[in-house]
Amino acid sequence: MTIGGWFLFGIIAICILMIALFIAWYWFDESGGPVPWITSIGIAVVLCIGLFVGMNAYYNNTESGKRALKSQESNFNSGIERTVTIYDVNGKVIKQYEGKFDVEYDDDENGKRHVVYYTTGTVAIDEK
Repeated sequence: MTIGGWFLFGIIAICILMIALFIAWYWFDESGGPVPWITSIGIAVVLCIGLFVGMNAYYNNTESGKRALKSQESNFNSGIERTVTIYDVNGKVIKQYEGKFDVEYDDDENGKRHVVYYTTGTVAIDEK
């Protein structure tokens, strides 16, 4: 999971646990014993585990989750290793750059981003 994903999970989990404690406190009276506390905290823990499993499945099993992980990696590592090639209108290579770049993207090709900009020539950006 990404740092943002962990942060979101933490905030939601804390909210779930706080709601559970509030409900347990509201239900608790002298004759009630510890059952409301155990029940509400148990339900909160089950909800947090379900939230963790769901977020983990999203980030590891969906294409949008994988893109989110890739974007997070790019943000924290000052870009991703890429090759940028600039072509003229006839397809001749004008210049090629290699290194860490952070670019915006629209598509995903074979698990790696491939961005092509059309201007008076063409700029192709490929992940390594």
